[in-house]
Amino acid sequence: MPRRPQVKDVDDYIAKAPAAAQPILNELRMRVHQTTPYAEEKILYGMPFFLIANEKIGIAAYKAHVSFQISKDLTPAVLETAKKLGYASGQKRININFDQKVPVELVGAILAIVINQ
Repeated sequence: MPRRPQVKDVDDYIAKAPAAAQPILNELRMRVHQTTPYAEEKILYGMPFFLIANEKIGIAAYKAHVSFQISKDLTPAVLETAKKLGYASGQKRININFDQKVPVELVGAILAIVINQ
């Protein structure tokens, strides 16, 4: 795993992320706060997380993409939608390549998994 720079808060993390990742990180952060204004921002494991009760939403910049992850498993429907839209995904995350737009409806569906515990 690549070594992450030390950061003091989410603003610092985004400022130190690759320039191509910054707009994606900022939009994801905005979407999380629009949907869950009570989410607490925290740096954990060197990356930004948004804490909601016992659940976590994370964003992280990598060499060629941004990862958007949650602490719960994504539903089969969300995974299928991600695949159809061309976004790489895993059990708990989607990846947004720097040349892709933030999939607003898909992000909303992922946030709904966390909110509708």
